[in-house]
Amino acid sequence: MERIKNLFITTIVLASLVFFSCSGPQIKEQRSTGVYHPVKKGETLYSIARVYNIDLQELARINGIEDVSVLKEGTVLFIPEAKHVIEDVMTSSRTPENDSTKKTETISPKVAKPAVKQSHPPQNVTEDSPGDKTRIETANKNFIWPVQGTVKTNFGRQPNKTYHNWIKIVAPEGTKVKAAAAGIIIFSSQLKDYGHTVIIRHEKDFTTVYTHLKEKFVKTDQSVKQGDIIAIVGEKDESGTAYINFEIRIKGKASNPLLFLP
Repeated sequence: MERIKNLFITTIVLASLVFFSCSGPQIKEQRSTGVYHPVKKGETLYSIARVYNIDLQELARINGIEDVSVLKEGTVLFIPEAKHVIEDVMTSSRTPENDSTKKTETISPKVAKPAVKQSHPPQNVTEDSPGDKTRIETANKNFIWPVQGTVKTNFGRQPNKTYHNWIKIVAPEGTKVKAAAAGIIIFSSQLKDYGHTVIIRHEKDFTTVYTHLKEKFVKTDQSVKQGDIIAIVGEKDESGTAYINFEIRIKGKASNPLLFLP
């Protein structure tokens, strides 16, 4: 009887370990919002962390940076939870609202009320201003599908309450990934949690982002034409299916790629 009891307890423990190990990869999907910040001359990891209000070590960890004192101009950093790209870090880092010494100042109700009443759209969703609508209509003629496959995960809020800035496209391993439009490669390397990544800057403030690639064929500062092969599909998800994630951004803000694709 004692032997049966011990066997039962062992079975429960093993089942618990299997459950938590299988659910682990889902945590990776939680960091689903943010922007890509191109490092400009004079910017440091400290100044960037300060203006985006993110811990310095956390920013370094996310982007795989070992030495926080070394940051090359042109490097593209992923800033989690940021709503937009801050174009002038050096100026912003010196403004009163970004100075930690100002946090203790008393703010009068008249100044504070407008900030409370402001409503913001879901993080990184581009608002439909008349200018944006015109840009979208024009863009529909300029982008092609980066890969021939099937959309498995749509852009936006997911059933598990996370928010995705991308669409997930599944395709056979080895499928060619093409540039969705002509542009300049501004990033071609690995990003923490996103694997091999390529970012292309296009005209009219557009940027396309290709993540979870198996192999890249382009380098930073390289010019590409629409349809040029930039990588191949190969990284697999927890179910063993090969895929890529694809984003389209306007001035750093993520928009639904399906609005721009034919």
